[in-house]
Amino acid sequence: YFIFGNGFPNAVDMFCVGVIQWGFLVVLTTLAHSGFGVRQNHGHVVLPLSRKLTDFGPVDSLVTKSSYVGTIRIGSATQERQEMLVLFDTGSGQVILDSTRCTDPACLKHRQYSPESNSAPLMKADGRIVESGEDGDTATIALDSYDAEPGIVHGVFVRDQVCLGVERRKGSHMDGCAEVILVAATNMTNKPFLDAPFDGIIGLGLEGLSAGPDYNFLGRFITQEGMKAQFAFFIPHQAEGGRAEISFGGFQPEHLAGPLRWIPVAEPESGFWQVAIKSLRIGGQEIDICKDSDCRGFMDSSSSRLGVPEDAMPALETAMGFKAGSAPSQDDSDCTAGPDLQLLLEGGLTLTLTAREYAEVAKPGGCRSLFHPIPNTETAGNKHVNEELTRKGTTLSRSFILGEPVLRRYYTVFDWELKSLGFGLAVASTITPPSSVAEEAEMLEPTETIILLQIRTQRKKTARTYGL
Repeated sequence: YFIFGNGFPNAVDMFCVGVIQWGFLVVLTTLAHSGFGVRQNHGHVVLPLSRKLTDFGPVDSLVTKSSYVGTIRIGSATQERQEMLVLFDTGSGQVILDSTRCTDPACLKHRQYSPESNSAPLMKADGRIVESGEDGDTATIALDSYDAEPGIVHGVFVRDQVCLGVERRKGSHMDGCAEVILVAATNMTNKPFLDAPFDGIIGLGLEGLSAGPDYNFLGRFITQEGMKAQFAFFIPHQAEGGRAEISFGGFQPEHLAGPLRWIPVAEPESGFWQVAIKSLRIGGQEIDICKDSDCRGFMDSSSSRLGVPEDAMPALETAMGFKAGSAPSQDDSDCTAGPDLQLLLEGGLTLTLTAREYAEVAKPGGCRSLFHPIPNTETAGNKHVNEELTRKGTTLSRSFILGEPVLRRYYTVFDWELKSLGFGLAVASTITPPSSVAEEAEMLEPTETIILLQIRTQRKKTARTYGL
């Protein structure tokens, strides 16, 4: 899932992809994260994440989509906070919540945030409180998906406290909350939101993906909580059981099977946790996909697949032993045999994925890759201010979406202050899996794969909501 944005005070279309640059940050980050990379962190917050599953697509080629969601609470300490189930998304920079201002079926199916119950003030896009008799600004969030019909969310800006999951004891490090300007939905299309297994999205992108500093949850949380500017994802292999989790204010060394290797974020001002990919190898053989120019990889905690350039996908699957994208050439009932897929990143770090990460058992049988095609002609990153195009977007040529397959293999730490990413092989989970089939089934709720989200705002001159 991507939600795109940059600039303040004007909100914008969200997804800015720029030229990849590294510079001297490589040296600085290496020095800052030297050694084993494990620094003692006190007072950080760990939230359990539930895995929500659904099947979509034709009956003869069903695809399983997984989403990892957690609980937040909205409201100040003096109020009864409202509980919401949200998706934590590294590819977006806004907080978007279903709200009581929306009466569409897609909204009514989920828990709804009530700004009025919290006395949350209505906000202008530039961060000012809306005065009496003044119209507020509106946001339009457009969804483009490769496997579902496009969707649109309209909303208004409000300011409220967003608190993470299980609260710590009162007086202990400010209860883990941040005051942020969020988007409260007023209209929502049925597809894909009717079946989404969450009530909202918490964007964890860098500031360039937000409409401004006051809209960026991570920046606000770090500043107000005084925590270390890091968060980390742990996504266990399902065969091992265990609990997925996200930690804020540091990372959990016990999830590491070896040292963290740090690399700088490429073009951090764009807001994405992106890396430069120098080359790609299959079974030790280099593939001429990134030979003429560097490829790009975008860390996306909301994607359950590995996005690859559309024109290169058939050749990649053939080189990895797949026939027509489905049954592999070798006899492999559990889909764990196959050559390693290696991504050589700028800075010398190599990410290695085994068949266990990039393949799955197909329905009704056989094996298939977890690749998802990304069109090279897809354009994203257009910036609009009051309908005027102020910055032309960039095509996603030679781009990879590094989703759940990478996060299962590598415990990944996101450093907001140093604009760097830490990768370390993840240990097998030792936490007890769900105790019964019923408990696992309770987690299964339908959803759709969302690839691109874009947002724009318009300063209202009338009370009419702006639409695409």
